[in-house]
Amino acid sequence: MRAVVESPVKLIGRMVRDEWGRQIGMVISVLADDRGDMNSLLVRTGDGRVKRYRLSELILTDNEVVVPSGFKKRLKALKRRVVLLKHREALLSNLNGGDEAQAEEADFSRERSELLAQADFLLKQVERAYRRCTDQVRYLQHGMACLEVERELGNVSDKAYELSMKIMMMDLRKFMDERRDLLRLRSELINLVQELSSPSKQRGPEPTVEQEAAEEVPDVEAEEPEPVSV
Repeated sequence: MRAVVESPVKLIGRMVRDEWGRQIGMVISVLADDRGDMNSLLVRTGDGRVKRYRLSELILTDNEVVVPSGFKKRLKALKRRVVLLKHREALLSNLNGGDEAQAEEADFSRERSELLAQADFLLKQVERAYRRCTDQVRYLQHGMACLEVERELGNVSDKAYELSMKIMMMDLRKFMDERRDLLRLRSELINLVQELSSPSKQRGPEPTVEQEAAEEVPDVEAEEPEPVSV
């Protein structure tokens, strides 16, 4: 649930997390633009660095600041542009040809190629993120198994075992949630790449921009994806 913050200054000292609950850092200051408006937060991350986040890109709750997935935002923007392009192409189809229509078709073709390149690039980034996430899941599962063995051998105290296992279980759930989200994004991007690569000649009723941008995709099994080439 979003919270209404009267002044960004009141966010100083709040913890910042990603949308899967992993801690990013803490708000240490606010940043003003040239007009004096406080529109960004300065966050100290866990590795000691500082990073700037625009307030418009964040989700503010009662207790913390949440940084949403950048992949989701970029995919939504891409889908919106694709729907707008389809509407413009549909309007062009009502024209009676001519040099002007041919010029528009050439522009649409170039724009479609640009969108295809961006979608393909984003797909590769999502697949790399999925593989990194899968590695984290494997490391945690292996670590939990090794911890069990060391406890059985009497090399780890019950207190240390319980604390370490609790931390790993929490992290494992977060990475598995992220991996499921990445699989959904991958599925949507594959569909988008295929649509841009092979545009349909027969056009049905065009969906609205909001419907297309908010479209849900079915769940898919959590398997290692193979890189997709177009």
